[in-house]
Amino acid sequence: MLIRPLGNGVLLDVGGARVAVDAPGPVPGATHFVTHAHTDHIGAAKSTQVITSPGSHEILKTVGGYSSTYIREGEVLTVGGTEISLIPAGHIPGSVQVVVDNGVRAVVTGDFKMERDVIEAGADIPEDVDVLILETTFGAPHHRFPERLVTYESMRRWIRANLDASNHVVLYGYAVGKSQELTAFLNSMGITPFVPFRTHRVNALLGLSDVLIGSEGWRERATDPSVFVLPPNFSKIVSALELELGRKVASRSCSGWAKNGFRLSSHADFVQTIRYVDAVEPKAVITYGRNAHRLATVLRGMGYDAQPLDRLILL
Repeated sequence: MLIRPLGNGVLLDVGGARVAVDAPGPVPGATHFVTHAHTDHIGAAKSTQVITSPGSHEILKTVGGYSSTYIREGEVLTVGGTEISLIPAGHIPGSVQVVVDNGVRAVVTGDFKMERDVIEAGADIPEDVDVLILETTFGAPHHRFPERLVTYESMRRWIRANLDASNHVVLYGYAVGKSQELTAFLNSMGITPFVPFRTHRVNALLGLSDVLIGSEGWRERATDPSVFVLPPNFSKIVSALELELGRKVASRSCSGWAKNGFRLSSHADFVQTIRYVDAVEPKAVITYGRNAHRLATVLRGMGYDAQPLDRLILL
């Protein structure tokens, strides 16, 4: 088995199969897989067909401009004698881990999290894993998030306090993934948020309730204190929103990177990542992405055969 870094993804040469996971572009001779529908993982789908989950396939169709097909959980695709299947990753709706088995069983986690949220259960724990190829965005020891239920309660109190003070509220989250979690959370509070077009279309796939900004009558509906779910790149329009709707706007980011917002991440933090590795019990771990070197060092100290994917690795 040959494993090499590929942008935000991984390329595996396994027996008669070449498997590209989250490739930034087409890889000659490869079968391409996408773990989830975030833009930094779907570059190859712009010019070649990728295989993903039914959920991510529907999101890519809805967003438009990408070519995909899907296999369902429990189905096995055989490529050059290698069996490939998908299991849930818990990152965002439709996210999956890629299981590659040719006698040696490897799992590419993609972005994942262990914690349940209002939409997604946590990542499945794969069994009988020889090689765990582990994504490590928040894999450094200082990345420790509060429990999600604690964060939800903080959000609930802050939203209610601002609405009671006659303010509009803006929550920032990526249009695909985080915005659906935020919309579902608000719906659980009895709130129907205002959202832009892309968020609205993905929300519709999940049956979430929202109001499309720009739709007929939306300004009249936003006369009372309201909540908006917007992508981070909309932050510059908040002052315009205040002028347009005649109310003060209180805003918070919802991200693992948030410093003055809510640390609501769709990734596993350090503690979740270690818990996941201990649950999988792999024979070898290859870390990739941000903090790959730091986490590999920690795992070696725990007795794991671990190394970062910063070059071609032959196993």
